[in-house]
Amino acid sequence: MTNDRLDGRRHDLDALRVFCFGTLIVYHSSLIYGTRTWWINAPSSEKLVDLITLVSHPWRMSLLFFISGAVTALLLKKKSVAEIRRVRTRQLLLPFVLGVLFVVPPQIYVSPYNLVPDLSYWDFWKVYVVSGLRLEHMWFLAFLWIYVVAWSVAQPVLTRRWPGISASLATCLQGKGLFLAPIAFLSLLRVCLYPVFGETLVINSDLYSHTLYFAMFMAGSLLVNEQRFWQEVDRQRWLALGLATLSLTALTALFLFVPREARPEALVIAARVVRSVFQWCAVLALLAFAGRLASRPNRIISHLNKSIMTYYIAHQTVIVLAAYQISRAGLLDIRSFIPIIMITAFVCAFIAEMKSLTTSRLIPFLVGVASTRKGLRKTVPAETA
Repeated sequence: MTNDRLDGRRHDLDALRVFCFGTLIVYHSSLIYGTRTWWINAPSSEKLVDLITLVSHPWRMSLLFFISGAVTALLLKKKSVAEIRRVRTRQLLLPFVLGVLFVVPPQIYVSPYNLVPDLSYWDFWKVYVVSGLRLEHMWFLAFLWIYVVAWSVAQPVLTRRWPGISASLATCLQGKGLFLAPIAFLSLLRVCLYPVFGETLVINSDLYSHTLYFAMFMAGSLLVNEQRFWQEVDRQRWLALGLATLSLTALTALFLFVPREARPEALVIAARVVRSVFQWCAVLALLAFAGRLASRPNRIISHLNKSIMTYYIAHQTVIVLAAYQISRAGLLDIRSFIPIIMITAFVCAFIAEMKSLTTSRLIPFLVGVASTRKGLRKTVPAETA
């Protein structure tokens, strides 16, 4: 890892963001074929497909919130806290509202859980808006906006009252501390809060997820400019990768060979600790190797990074609608897994490119035409106008 990567744009974080959102397409597509109940499920379930959830779910959203906190703090080099809050509010709240109103409903409409299947889509949508709004995957935008607002309040206070908090945290995360303290924290959450609150992603009641994700967001914001932390992450990369591999192997063996109902309480608690080991060590390994492999600009990553939120907003609905159409044709089995991923990626790319084209060319063109017409009206003599 080069020391100068801390200057300027963090290309490694851009690459990781694209990677995390890309795994979401694979993850949500896998829910169609696994044993979990989802908006649409294949007629036959495959337990092995659930391994995709086991491999990706523990670390993906934690890493995304860590990256979000880091990128938010990096904006302080160019903007004030108040400006960052305004920009993030504009970037997050409007897509959130539009997503809940227009992107989520089609998923429900074509699913077996549509309580009014005989209604037209327009009538269904009116019922949905009046009595059945759901966040679905839009929860991420809402959570992220809440954390940005909370950070905007906390950051000036921390800077004023504890100016050395970032350096102190980086010092704590040296040597064994890089592993022990975070894993202990994550294990405590998983053992104590998760059994009580679950992971519902309901904004006003999911204390477990809020505690986890806000902690990761704040950690990213505090550590992004601490070179000692990034050097230690790089130094410990192979240990982090090894621990992540061993813990994942243990979780996989438990999942495959010990039925959930046959696990004693002590084994459940131990599994939650092992899951926390995998969660944190996977985050460390990804941060470290991204720092080595993606420290330079990449045109593909840069292009995708600009549209990644569009991919996120659209992807789940595209997956459900694609699976619905394939199901109607009687072809929804494990062989359609890869085609659904490819269809989703293509449709999301098309939507993103159309949005980019509209934003960069059509809107400026229309504004220019309107300005020209306004200027022409001003130059017409009053008696001829």
